[in-house]
Amino acid sequence: MSIASYIDHTILKPATSTGDIKTICSEAIEYGFAAVCIPPPFVRNAGQLLKESKIKIATVAGFPLGYSIARAKLVEVQQAMQDGAFAQNGIIRPIGPAIFIFAGGTHATMESFRNRALELPGA
Repeated sequence: MSIASYIDHTILKPATSTGDIKTICSEAIEYGFAAVCIPPPFVRNAGQLLKESKIKIATVAGFPLGYSIARAKLVEVQQAMQDGAFAQNGIIRPIGPAIFIFAGGTHATMESFRNRALELPGA
């Protein structure tokens, strides 16, 4: 097993393009990275590019400054899930081992994250 299998290949620049996503996905397959971490609008595209691989997709919510309200972050997470961040080969998979981190704490489950997001002022 190579060190690459422990690395998330990441591109989160504001000007990320579809071409960048194709490149990062190709590199992830070529080098055997564990995951690609990409902006939310590209999750569906990356899912198509990686559907025949074991490469995972990671995305962010409220990134990079975290200034959006908790409810908006929750919507971002839910949209990423619908776009395929947690589906593989047409099968919806449970989130599995994941940690949800945002202004308000760290949460080990989606339920805990959702409940806390809806409790916060301005949610």
